[in-house]
Amino acid sequence: MRAVRAAAAAVGVAFAAGAASVAAGRLASDAALKTMPGRPLPTEPRLTVHSTAAGRITLTRAFASQRPGIYGLTGAGVGTHAVVGSVVNGVPHAPDTVVRRLERVSNGTLEPGDKVWFTPNTHVGDPRTALGLDHTDVEVPGELGTLPAWFVPGARSTWVIAVHGLGGIGKSTLAAHWAAGRTATYNPVWWISSETPADLDAGLADLAVALRPALGDQLPRRALRDLAVQWLCTHDGWLLILDNVTDPADVRPLLGRATRGRFLVTTRRAEGWRGIAETLPLDVPTLPKAVQLFAAVHGRPVGRMDDDGADLDDIGELCRDLGCLPLAVGQAAAYCREAAITPARYRRHLDEYPEQLLAQAPEGGRAVARVWRVTLDRLVDTPLAGEILRVIAWWAPDGIHRSYLEQLGSPPEVTEALRVLAAHSMITLRGDEISVHRLVQAVARATDPGDPHRLPESVAAARESAATLLNGRTGPTEDSARAMQTRWYSHAEAFLGHGEPDTEQSVLLFVTVVRWRRVFHEEGGVDALWRALDVARRVCGRGHTTTMLARENVAEEYLATGEWVQARLLLTENMLTAYWCLERAHPARIMAYARLAGPMLRKGNAFAALGILDRALRKAERALGPEHDITVRIGLMLADVSMQLGQIFPRRYAPRVIPQVELLRARVDTASDAALLLTSHLVSLHTITGDRERAVGTSVDFADELAGTHGERHVSTLYARAEQLSLLAAYGETDRARAVLAPLRADWEEAVGDTRLPASLREAMTQMLRTLLPLHTD
Repeated sequence: MRAVRAAAAAVGVAFAAGAASVAAGRLASDAALKTMPGRPLPTEPRLTVHSTAAGRITLTRAFASQRPGIYGLTGAGVGTHAVVGSVVNGVPHAPDTVVRRLERVSNGTLEPGDKVWFTPNTHVGDPRTALGLDHTDVEVPGELGTLPAWFVPGARSTWVIAVHGLGGIGKSTLAAHWAAGRTATYNPVWWISSETPADLDAGLADLAVALRPALGDQLPRRALRDLAVQWLCTHDGWLLILDNVTDPADVRPLLGRATRGRFLVTTRRAEGWRGIAETLPLDVPTLPKAVQLFAAVHGRPVGRMDDDGADLDDIGELCRDLGCLPLAVGQAAAYCREAAITPARYRRHLDEYPEQLLAQAPEGGRAVARVWRVTLDRLVDTPLAGEILRVIAWWAPDGIHRSYLEQLGSPPEVTEALRVLAAHSMITLRGDEISVHRLVQAVARATDPGDPHRLPESVAAARESAATLLNGRTGPTEDSARAMQTRWYSHAEAFLGHGEPDTEQSVLLFVTVVRWRRVFHEEGGVDALWRALDVARRVCGRGHTTTMLARENVAEEYLATGEWVQARLLLTENMLTAYWCLERAHPARIMAYARLAGPMLRKGNAFAALGILDRALRKAERALGPEHDITVRIGLMLADVSMQLGQIFPRRYAPRVIPQVELLRARVDTASDAALLLTSHLVSLHTITGDRERAVGTSVDFADELAGTHGERHVSTLYARAEQLSLLAAYGETDRARAVLAPLRADWEEAVGDTRLPASLREAMTQMLRTLLPLHTD
């Protein structure tokens, strides 16, 4: 009968849960560009292989292991690599695991207990062993050093190829190498920097001069440009490389007219090429390739130890920090060589002084920040795109849900901003999930007074917005879906990893994260909560609502350990502070008074707690109205204490409580968690008074009402049905319970595998299926 109670109690009924939304977390971990040697990045946790079966693999439940899509899996042993597909629903598994499709094991073996992590690389080996494609091993000489690569011949019928990818990934270098090997096939081979239409026109004019030098001083540049286009339209066998095209519309007219030769286009734009060119996405190299690039540019061989006896694993960790981006890796290697510093020291400098390091480049190189500024300059007509990029720079690089950004603009505005960012390869969109390269984040966080996209005031405003948006989310509760908890927590932890909280919004996030650290790490305690309170006092002031929340958190910890006197002192301080600093009708002031019921209840004086809550409820009704969130929350607290008194005095007190709880339930939305809790209270009170018929009727009517309004698959309906079945089973009416569950069996079996649902609900549903109906077997 109590299947729902634990879940619904997380709605805010606990006496010291705080007036503001609370979230899970712990003190800041290392930032996205800082990780311990030998371990994956914080956003790519090591996962444990629990079991493998035909076409399936069971992994530790985490945000990474629940991502949609196909990924490589590595880390189990030297050379081990596998490919996993989508999450498999409806398969029995432990609550702390997730089952995915195991597409193949490319190298090595996977055994229970192996530690693995996800990688975007789904193929290993060369193109022939991985895909059966002929290829030639080549070395790409670039300004950053020699880049090992493969040349895979393409179809001759394709006359325009657009190579797209993130700025700095090596598109131009690859194109230059490919073109250098085609001088015997094409004539001329001509390179044009094409970031703007003006650049394209200038390159075409230079081509005309190269074809007919005598015209260089006789015709204006526009006439030379037209002459070059006319020549291309009437001759065969030429190759034009249009480098770094920003917008497909800039080159569409030329591609449409000059159809007798070949074009190779490099671009950051991933979209807009349909009907114009065949596209070739260029992704970051694997970690081993990035390490080889670093070693080649630095001028020392790849091995376990370098010639100074330094551990070369530092190179791997640095390449991980840089996201294996070739431009960044090459820049770091050249810097380390010229400055005579180790990769470990470069990592420390990158973590402590990102602005200076990202703005520097060895002679002949290009700084990463300057490469991406060109793209952002083209997005000036969509200012929200730049703002979004600066905001998400403070969060974890993966698992950013679109809904997190909904307060930054209207749905069409946010959608358009995300579209243009994805089209320019600055972010990756997979459904409602957003990913961003961690080095893009580092650049967006680094201030530069000379860059209009990274002005100090803009970066500071984005940091505050990032905290505000996270505070605006509900955050995890004790029983919310684990995937939702992990997503929110990963972003909050990443935010706090970028420095001590020093604004009101960042302090509020810090306070809420510290409060819930045990949900994820089972660590912390009253000392950590006191530290959060000290930070709130220092930054926000003694009477600020965030400071009051931090004080409530400490009091709750004392209540949990039975130290009700200390809790009462803290909550009394909150109440006095609220009376001095807040208006009479301020919700936090009314709630501060209501919180005093907690120590009274812990002391064992339920009637005193009831009196406090009764007065607080009447104050809330007068000042805020009967449907205000604080009024409802205090009503839930009052109902909870009334329930306890009804259990202690079933004959004298329980009948008096029922009308009061019914009145409270009539004020809340039927599908809300509050309605679930109050209905559960009513069922219990009817049971206490011996009225089983009304208990069952209340449960059935509530579940049917939810099903009729929201459907049987709605989370509130599932909770209500679980309560109904639990009640019938407790009364021994097993046949009646089976009759209710039988037509819902298929929906329930699918729902228990849906990780978006709260864990306790899925566990209750699983128990009902096992108890009342035989299990299906594959």
